[in-house]
Amino acid sequence: MTSLYNLTEQMIGLRNMMEDDDLPLTHDQLTDTLDGLSGEIEIKAENLMGYVSNLASDVDMIDIEIKRLTARKKVIKNRQDGLKRYLRDNMAAAEIDKITCPLFSITLRKAPLVAITPSDPFEIPEKYHRTTVAINKTLVKQDLNAGIEIPGCKLLPGQRGLLIK
Repeated sequence: MTSLYNLTEQMIGLRNMMEDDDLPLTHDQLTDTLDGLSGEIEIKAENLMGYVSNLASDVDMIDIEIKRLTARKKVIKNRQDGLKRYLRDNMAAAEIDKITCPLFSITLRKAPLVAITPSDPFEIPEKYHRTTVAINKTLVKQDLNAGIEIPGCKLLPGQRGLLIK
């Protein structure tokens, strides 16, 4: 069976032949051949979209499994964190700072916490700030389409999209 790529190459070749005046085939013969190739391409496209549909159902099942595993991971992580808190709280209450056994050692350590007290974050020197700029590309596109010039922005020709209904 001929691939979609090969059918497309044949179609392009036949269209180029139609522009040639020294053809061994008549215009009607070329048109019939193009119609036949077009039909084959349509069948290929239909089969290809059936396969794409099957892949989409696989993606949906994977998404469901990801959600299930993510929820399970959260439950296990919460259990792990809860047990660590339980051990830490009991060691602190019993005033035990270190437990050593053959497989591991457990130590209660003091870690200072950073408290940010000003209500206005700009009171803190700028070197401690972490900020990112997020550009609203939808708004930029609307304004560029409306003819508004925006420094550092321009519309580029995009790739043609595939619309499947």
